[in-house]
Amino acid sequence: MNKFFGDLHIINLENYKFILLDIDGVILDQCFDNHFWSNLVPAEVAKAKNVTFDDAKAEVVSMGKTLEGTLPWYELSHWEKFFNIDLIKPALENVSLINFLPGAEKTLKRLSKKDIKLILLTNCDSRLLNVKSDSVPFLQYVDACQSSTDLGFIKEDKDYWDLIFKKFKIDPSASIFLDDNKGIIRMAKNCGIESAYHVLEPTSDQSVIYESNGLACLKNITKLI
Repeated sequence: MNKFFGDLHIINLENYKFILLDIDGVILDQCFDNHFWSNLVPAEVAKAKNVTFDDAKAEVVSMGKTLEGTLPWYELSHWEKFFNIDLIKPALENVSLINFLPGAEKTLKRLSKKDIKLILLTNCDSRLLNVKSDSVPFLQYVDACQSSTDLGFIKEDKDYWDLIFKKFKIDPSASIFLDDNKGIIRMAKNCGIESAYHVLEPTSDQSVIYESNGLACLKNITKLI
């Protein structure tokens, strides 16, 4: 049974100066990303290589396993050059799938009114991030937003956190961080963010529900307030 930490009884936002949030799976419904990588990318590869969808998907999955946990995995340009495809076009054709998670926008509005810096930290490619932010108005609620592909390091890397702390003048001991990737949560903790919480429900349809695996966790962002 999952044990949930971080509800109103033990999170006091007055203790923090920074709220650091992942985007996909924390603010935005991860259903779009799941569809993008599971269906849209293989479909483009199938057209470009004139192979079946299943064969294309097998190639995408194989390449994903090779690149997982590295910067190129998140860089659309890497995939586009390798397969000679355009990945922004299918993203634009499916913007109706880009949505806030239930209660996320209301939570962001409330957080934005507090005397606390609200910063979005995402591994999402900056070009795809632009598609998302043009479709869903989440940037209006935050003080800053950083794409890892612009920084040159991903959240799984220690160097990433060193750069982020310096760039935004973040005190990790006065920060709370939410992400749906448990490996990233562990790295954030190792880099000094003790109040790092694993988000367990990144999709609106509950097609993905993570286990806590001993990490401090929240069901979703609404549990912050």
